[in-house]
Amino acid sequence: MNFFSLLRLINTFLDRCLRVLLVGIFTVLAGVVLWGVASRYLFANQAPWSEELARLLMVWLALPGTALVTREESHLGLDALVLTWPEEVRRLSGLLVHAMVFVFAAGVMAWGGGELVGQRLAYGQILPALGISKAWFYLAQPVSGVLTAMFTLELLLTDLRRLTRTGGAS
Repeated sequence: MNFFSLLRLINTFLDRCLRVLLVGIFTVLAGVVLWGVASRYLFANQAPWSEELARLLMVWLALPGTALVTREESHLGLDALVLTWPEEVRRLSGLLVHAMVFVFAAGVMAWGGGELVGQRLAYGQILPALGISKAWFYLAQPVSGVLTAMFTLELLLTDLRRLTRTGGAS
C-alpha cells in the first residue's frame, strides 16, 4: 500500500468518525440550548452552565465542520469567476489553493492552535460556569487544523496525480 492509499484510508476513517461526532455534538447542543431557554422562561432562572456549554459545543461543531467541508470541497469559493478560466489555469489554481490551505491549516491552525492550548493550560484558565480548563475551548483549533491539513493533503496529492497523468498544464 502506497502513501496516498494509506492517507485516503485514514482520511475516510476520520471522515466517518467526524460525521458521527458532529451529529452527536449537534444533538447535545440542541438539547443544551433547549434546556437553557426552558429554564429561563419556565423557571425564571436560566441554568448558569447552559450558555457556556452551548458556546463550547458551537466552537466544536463549527471548526471540525470546516475540516469536513474541506474534504468534500464544499467550502465557499468563487466558482463563477474560476469557471471562466481556461481548464489548465483552473487545475493549477486548484493546486495552489490546496497548497495554501494546507500551509494555513498545518501552520496557523494546528501549530499555532497547539501553542494557544498550551498557554491556556499553563495559565490555568477555567471556564467559570463549567469548571473546566479553558484549553478545551481552544483545543478545537489544533484538532481542526490537523484534520484540515490531512484532508487537504489528500486533495493536493489527488490534484498532483491528475496533473501528472494529463501531462501538466498543457
